[in-house]
Amino acid sequence: MEALREITPFLSKSARLDLKAVSLTHVLGLTGSKDGISLICQCTELLANLVDLCADEADTIRKDAVLTLVNLSAEQDGAEALVKQFAGKIVPMAYAGIMDENCKLADPWSMVLCNISRPETLVESVLEELLKHEEHAIEKLTTCFTRVSYNKQKGHLNYLGPLFSNLSQTKRGREIICNESTDLLARILPFVHHEGSIVRRGGAVGLLKNICFDSSVHDWLLGGTVDVLPFILLPLAGPEELDDDTNDKLPVELQYLGPDKKREEDPDIRKMLLESLAQLCATRKGREYLRERGTYEVLRELHKFECSPDGEKRVLVTCENVVDILIRTEDEIGEDNLKALEIPEDVISKIEKMDGGNEQ
Repeated sequence: MEALREITPFLSKSARLDLKAVSLTHVLGLTGSKDGISLICQCTELLANLVDLCADEADTIRKDAVLTLVNLSAEQDGAEALVKQFAGKIVPMAYAGIMDENCKLADPWSMVLCNISRPETLVESVLEELLKHEEHAIEKLTTCFTRVSYNKQKGHLNYLGPLFSNLSQTKRGREIICNESTDLLARILPFVHHEGSIVRRGGAVGLLKNICFDSSVHDWLLGGTVDVLPFILLPLAGPEELDDDTNDKLPVELQYLGPDKKREEDPDIRKMLLESLAQLCATRKGREYLRERGTYEVLRELHKFECSPDGEKRVLVTCENVVDILIRTEDEIGEDNLKALEIPEDVISKIEKMDGGNEQ
């Protein structure tokens, strides 16, 4: 701790370049461990200097300073320290770096925004700072995300996907993304199939899952203008040959896929897609819509895959939970909206223990 206090003056913007470079390299090295991050978070003045160095005149200093913030914000303690003390500086700087198509640090800045918005306790503050800085920040970031070659310095901006997923944890974030006049959700949805980056793909699927948790938008999600069902089912479908009657039920995008069709390879993404379906099963209208469009048949084949050596038990359990709802008649279910059911506390406790076991 004492050593950090001693080098803090050398991390000020007015310090000599060589002293800044050596000191910053030392601090960046410390962020490689949780203990190092914990020490840094206890030095408010050092943190303030680090944030200021992100706007230093020297390219190498700016780069190392931003990379230090990436590592710090990867741990919740670091993210909390940065947001609670410096959100008003960090969020605008990160936004400006991403929006600048010639910024060489756009990717690290997108990782910083992604990291500090991941904790549920911080995401509201990050979103508030974004909207305070730029009222239409989410719309403009969506443009950066959907134009794959937006950054002219070979920045990919893949971490904007998880950023959108994080922001959709909030009611305000979901309202912005589900705004029919801006069509943001429809612009992001195609990236649930993006083969070039699992980060981008996983972010888009995480966003979709969070939106599906809001039953008030289910009718819109399954309506003609959006219809998220093909985007959920297509990654879950494999090369299995289905009969003509089944193909006729399926959305057009899933009909007669052929032997070269590859199923989503990442089990976490498959699980999120299934969790999205589970949420869409909350209402009778949603369940009937899914049944009529061949959802059960797709999940039947997925179930066989998850039972194979290539499958995952935790995905299998989630798949079975959805199938269990779809194969029941509405008389057997006996409720229009499953989310309106009041579940006794002892039952909730048992379910949580079961879920904990399934995650292992």
